[in-house]
Amino acid sequence: MSELNLHSKQCLLGRSAEELRLEPARVRIRDGFIVAVEPGDAQAGDHELGDQILAPAFVNAHTHLALHSCRGLTEARLLKGNLVEDLFYRVEEQLEAADVEAFARVAALECLLHGVGTVFDHYYHGVATARAARDCGLAAVVAPTLQDRHGPGIAIAERALQETADLDSEAWRADGIVAAVGPHATDTVSADLWGRALDLAEERKLPLHAHVAQSAQEASRCLDEHGCSPLQWLQREGFLDRPVQQLLVHALFVSTEDLQRLDPAQQMLCANPYSQMQFGFPAAVAEWSAAGLDWVVGTDCGASNDGMDVQKELRLLAGQQTWSVTYSAERAAMAQTLDAGSVAAVEELRVRADREGELDAATLLHRVWGAPGRLSPQLRTGAIEAGARAQLIVLDPEHPALWPATNPLRALAFGSITPAITSVIAAGRWLGEPGNPAACLREDRVREWIDEASRRHAALMRRALIS
Repeated sequence: MSELNLHSKQCLLGRSAEELRLEPARVRIRDGFIVAVEPGDAQAGDHELGDQILAPAFVNAHTHLALHSCRGLTEARLLKGNLVEDLFYRVEEQLEAADVEAFARVAALECLLHGVGTVFDHYYHGVATARAARDCGLAAVVAPTLQDRHGPGIAIAERALQETADLDSEAWRADGIVAAVGPHATDTVSADLWGRALDLAEERKLPLHAHVAQSAQEASRCLDEHGCSPLQWLQREGFLDRPVQQLLVHALFVSTEDLQRLDPAQQMLCANPYSQMQFGFPAAVAEWSAAGLDWVVGTDCGASNDGMDVQKELRLLAGQQTWSVTYSAERAAMAQTLDAGSVAAVEELRVRADREGELDAATLLHRVWGAPGRLSPQLRTGAIEAGARAQLIVLDPEHPALWPATNPLRALAFGSITPAITSVIAAGRWLGEPGNPAACLREDRVREWIDEASRRHAALMRRALIS
């Protein structure tokens, strides 16, 4: 039995945006889980953090850990068409399960070093991803990718469905790994397979994790084949009405009417702004909120945004509404004639856009803490509370990246805070050393993981004919 007791004068408590607060607290951890959160002073044997902030590790609500291996491939010349089909499929057709496991380990370490303690992963060879996350102490909701119409997953579709069932076990849950069903997208998954996935989800009380309306090609195929949008097709087939929590990722090609098809109690959307800027365009999250829908944030993969730091996505989202000013008719008119009238028109538009899209710090942090937590009740994460997985970070409020921490929540939401992370606790254990999580990179097993991943990466690139 492993135990760890922590005390901080600034423990970040609360699950909802309204509840987030900093208070002195003692956090008791046993066998990877928080067993109690107690107010008051430190006791003998506690690891005393003083004024350092003890916070939940972040939750990355959508990623593909193993695609970390394609970092750097998505340069401008490769982004002319459909990034997924033109580039990723080419690599993924050559992937082996052992490749996925090796690559996902390295990505899991990057996640932890950025303060991300839990991921919602959607990829081929899900058990391999689960093993990699377990090795590193990363908690994960793993959705083995399901495809049966086109894509690299066709040949392993039945195996992926079985892997989903296999991951739904007490043994995996004890290691912080739970299953989700993972239809890839509406143009790569038949109605039959989508329905079978939902049957499994309903039977075992698993969430669904799928890409929906992520590309022009997906939207066009659905319009051509079914005469409707991707979300309308899901509604027509009865898939949106199934009693399953559903995480629908990207939702770029949607209408206002489409958003009204969704039930806030059943469906949650996911934005991945830095990645979407490369393969598409950033999702209109203000419209999601206006429709009464809750949403969360993910990084997508290291291949499309070159980073697994989900916290950095928040400040991009916070200013997203004012991007519209740059490409507005008002600003174009000002570019033609700069006078008092055109300046006033642009400023009026900016103020209105800023007001309509305002996201406060607590609301932003909720997108990477408490909100994803309700998607998978089998894995309690994103909060410091009894029963939650002990995925935690410690931050130094006097570090230049956070100082002066007079408004800690705002600093956590809007800053570039990775340098201020002094410790990471994964599955109830210190990553690396207390005060030095990067020490894990000196461990023999980690060096072996990276060496293996490098060898497999070189071989994969040769098989995929990518120099």
